[in-house]
Amino acid sequence: MTAHRAAAPLVDPAPVIARVLHDRLPDRIRAAGTLYVWSTSAARALRLSRRAYEYFDGCACIPLGEGEVPACTAELLSELSSDTRALFVAGKREPRLADFGQMTTLHALDVLAQSGWLLDQIEEGRFTSWFHPIVHADDTRRIFAHEALLRGVERDGSVVAPQPILALAREAGLLFEVDSAACRSAIREAARQAPDMCVFINFSPAAIEDPDASLSATLSAIEEAKLPRDRVVFEVVEADRFGDSPLLDRVLAGYRNAGFRVALDDLGAGWSTLNLVHRLRPDFIKIDGELIRGVHRDPVKGLIANKLLEIGRGMGIGTIVEGIEVEEELRWVREHGANFVQGFLLGKPAPVARS
Repeated sequence: MTAHRAAAPLVDPAPVIARVLHDRLPDRIRAAGTLYVWSTSAARALRLSRRAYEYFDGCACIPLGEGEVPACTAELLSELSSDTRALFVAGKREPRLADFGQMTTLHALDVLAQSGWLLDQIEEGRFTSWFHPIVHADDTRRIFAHEALLRGVERDGSVVAPQPILALAREAGLLFEVDSAACRSAIREAARQAPDMCVFINFSPAAIEDPDASLSATLSAIEEAKLPRDRVVFEVVEADRFGDSPLLDRVLAGYRNAGFRVALDDLGAGWSTLNLVHRLRPDFIKIDGELIRGVHRDPVKGLIANKLLEIGRGMGIGTIVEGIEVEEELRWVREHGANFVQGFLLGKPAPVARS
């Protein structure tokens, strides 16, 4: 995982999210103990890795020191099948009958072993938000809103990009916990913005298990932060992965009834997302940056992007074009009637300025 140095963001010393999610989080694999792997090929894999082991009746018994499990499981996975059966027992004792209920696949054990840093981030409230400006297309000096973007914070103050966080959360089954913590971080940081500034907060429908409970928790966090509801836009990300589910309608209806606006992200990245526009009738649509890259010199991209902008205008939906990186792209989207634009040409994500 690559991290870069930055000014350490302010982190709540006693985050509410840690108390709410504590009972949901799995135990880390940190202690010394023994890893048991059931595979006839395990001996060869362990010889290659030069680890000490004993082998009995098709089971490799591997003594490991504190913090050594992630490296060992990664080494074994390079040689063994991901569905190889495995069990880790902490300490120096022999496995008991009850321990075998914790037997899992080598892949699942590896994911849990690798996720210790992410579990620490969640429990210790070390998520923060950087903000990416969304500006008026006709006058890019006027900021319309900021999109809150997830960042992790290491104990030394270095900042972790969102990609490794989300990739591991998805694989480790921690998407709900990460999404919830990221939402509360965005709310907390947005409350420090200018009092009239709108903020877009991303959420993944796949991370919502109970729409009513999720809405209630979100409302509590917003009330606690004293953030006016009319300043908040909930931005649906990865909606195409969620499919044509009535649960998504229920989630968005709950947000709207509570006084929030909603946006649909990545329009143009897939036809299933386009199909959601007429069903969900969002307040804003965000046109995917990949479609806009080089749009000024690609007639096919231009045709598709223009039609999406026409759909937005025809339905009375605000249009936000993402991924603007060069002047020619900005000029094209202006000429074709975009309401708002976002991209590195116009501003990069940054933490909230501290007074």
